Amino acid sequence: MATQTEISMVPITAGTFCWNELAVRDVEKAGAFYTALFGWTIDTCDNGAMPYTTFKMGGFPVGGMIQMDSDWPEDVPPHWGCYISSDDVDAMAEKATELGGALCCGPQEAGDEGRFAVITDPTGAVISIFKGGDCKNPQGHGSFCWNELLTNDMDKASDFYTNLFGWKAEASETSAEPYTVFMNGEAWAGGMMKMHWEGHPSWLGYVSVENVDTTAKKATELGAHLCVEPSDIPGIGRFAVFTDTVGATIAIFTGLSECYGDDCGCS
Repeated sequence: MATQTEISMVPITAGTFCWNELAVRDVEKAGAFYTALFGWTIDTCDNGAMPYTTFKMGGFPVGGMIQMDSDWPEDVPPHWGCYISSDDVDAMAEKATELGGALCCGPQEAGDEGRFAVITDPTGAVISIFKGGDCKNPQGHGSFCWNELLTNDMDKASDFYTNLFGWKAEASETSAEPYTVFMNGEAWAGGMMKMHWEGHPSWLGYVSVENVDTTAKKATELGAHLCVEPSDIPGIGRFAVFTDTVGATIAIFTGLSECYGDDCGCS
């Protein structure tokens, strides 16, 4: 989980998470929540078939938002989705189906930005792949710093993602519960843990913040519901998970190297 105070753009390679996108039915309510919580600004483009909102931090793009229209099934809740960079979207989409995944959205153009596809993995979690853009990620407070798969079958999911993206799956010793870190070469790509609760497998995105406890408190004051109270990850940092005001779940994180004094809450 590489984090820093000021936003900067860093080069990425294929197999790296490259974008996080909020799908909601009430874009105004969601936008008001996140701008107030993280200090993000909003830039909405109306040039395409559907308006697209880009969240920015310090002028840098850190995430997106789309409106769920009548074409979306009513039982699909608001959610944060994530994209992984790919060198060949079409070939990877085909490989995903061969590995037991299913295509929610076949390979297609993302306006002038590039090409993408949306995949459901064999355990039911949805992930998107993308080729295009400037091949750089924002890094710093207010940007996404980690993505974590919550699944009911870690073995099946591990086989799928390691074969699809060429990741390596390594067991982590930082938690009492089994936890897997996916490695993209020598870099940490994402994590995975087993669900011990009722729900649908999904990917959870983490936003880097200066102080988890302060941000979690502010989120609740803005109307969010805390799913996981601010907690330590031994030797790593501190995190919390909450459901925002439109029903999407998101996590926040502060690394140990960023903690100063007693105010951050890390022990």
